[in-house]
Amino acid sequence: MTSSTLEKSRHGGNNLPWRTLLLTVVATVAYLALGPAPDRWIFDRIAIGEGEWWRLLTAHWVHGDTSHAGWDIGALFLLGILFESKLQGRLLLVLLAATAAVDAWLWWGEPALNFYCGLSGILNGLMILGLLQLWRELSHPVILLIASGAGLKILIEIQLGQAMLTQTAWPSLPQAHAAGFVCGAVLFLALRLFDKAAVMPPREEVDAGIRFE
Repeated sequence: MTSSTLEKSRHGGNNLPWRTLLLTVVATVAYLALGPAPDRWIFDRIAIGEGEWWRLLTAHWVHGDTSHAGWDIGALFLLGILFESKLQGRLLLVLLAATAAVDAWLWWGEPALNFYCGLSGILNGLMILGLLQLWRELSHPVILLIASGAGLKILIEIQLGQAMLTQTAWPSLPQAHAAGFVCGAVLFLALRLFDKAAVMPPREEVDAGIRFE
């Protein structure tokens, strides 16, 4: 067994989506332990303004009712299973970036909104980053069609002012889905630029190659 194979086996490699499993357990335990829309953990504009900053993170991991939790946690599990092997540590990166993007939208883009909870906004970031990464590897037009359909669904929901597929105790906020979606797409572009820069030879090597040609 090579050292790289041993390292993969220690951390689950590509076979065990341990990040997804851990996050799914966290979200499930949070709902079972805290119940629907726990006052101490949801996005509460007044409380955040008074210094309860942790709500900007925890709000995304608690849910308004059992249906809300089931849809979101199920989507987290499925998207993680599909994309963790492609994204690896970037799965956590996109969830954190989308959290910041959705929070920024809630705070400045929806000033009349006082309360919010749920994973759906940040999961749209994970979904689009995973799809675009898959498209980058396979270049299959169906993948872009699916991604475009997901974006179109969000636009329709914004026009309707509600979700098309789910009805939960707390009304859906499609604008939060859009914020997560845009964040995931922008992160994909940023990571592509980073990856290209990482594989470029140093300037000195390029210059040396020119001199000795």
